Amino acid sequence: MKKPLPRIVLAGCTGYIGRELVKLLLDSGYSIICPVRNIEKIPPYIFNRQNIVIVNYQNLKETIKKSNLVPTFLVSCIASRSGGVKDSWNVEYNINMKLLQLASKLKFRRFILLSAICVQKPHLEFQKAKLAFENELQKSSIPHDVVRPTAFFKSLSGQIERIKKGKSFLLFGNGELTSCKPISERDLCRFIKRLIEEKKQKSNIHIIGGPGPCITPIQQGKILFGLLKKREKFYRINPKLFLLISWLLYPLSKVSSRLNDYREFLRIAYYYATESMLFWNSKVKKYDSNLTPEFGNDILEDFYKDLITNKTQYTELKDQKLF
Repeated sequence: MKKPLPRIVLAGCTGYIGRELVKLLLDSGYSIICPVRNIEKIPPYIFNRQNIVIVNYQNLKETIKKSNLVPTFLVSCIASRSGGVKDSWNVEYNINMKLLQLASKLKFRRFILLSAICVQKPHLEFQKAKLAFENELQKSSIPHDVVRPTAFFKSLSGQIERIKKGKSFLLFGNGELTSCKPISERDLCRFIKRLIEEKKQKSNIHIIGGPGPCITPIQQGKILFGLLKKREKFYRINPKLFLLISWLLYPLSKVSSRLNDYREFLRIAYYYATESMLFWNSKVKKYDSNLTPEFGNDILEDFYKDLITNKTQYTELKDQKLF
């Protein structure tokens, strides 16, 4: 008799990666409990499938205890959508801490956390919050995996409409200040599923990128101009402009939480304009593409082609794009 698959609690099911992971796990025969902050805001057609239960966070513990099969894996894909100071600590740290306490109390077999590669150099509040929870997870008794992916395909696709309209591709500096090995949501979810299915007890941190070689912003622009058959036009911006505006807003941010969050967004923009999404070699103080692990088969150019030909839906891109 075939052993039943474990039930999974998946937090962050409405996010970019979470929704893709839900589909993959359900297609693979898993049963999932998905906690959400407001169940009334979840369109029923999104998760209208068997073997999935959507509950409010406050009812999660009760729902688990009533279920026939106690979940043995907790996967957290939650992330702050705004990157604001308070929201980052509330989501990245506080909600994850509550999930960890629940998983530990109910003796879950494993906690899998979707983090981000940028916590290697934590300068921003959301990075500090992510790293603070990672540290708590590592101190806990529950076996765990921390997944730190590089840039997502959608994060590098925000300028397609600009180029379609004949506008310039925006670059920061010379367009080669940063590089990354972007990974598709499909490949990342396959990697997480593989972690669920591995029979092991060791805890690990996994930096993971898509198939190489790494790519710079100017190369991304050249690919798009080629696919859209447009003449190459680049407009270069000094990334220090973000810091200048942030500095000018500093006095007012002391009395306005909204301006304080806006300053944080400017700092986020500067970070992504100047820091690569690759393995940070702390010994030599450099990003190293050769030491950035690769996984999967999807490449960015094919994703661009599918967006341009409408094979991939261009929905909710505004929540993922960097610029």
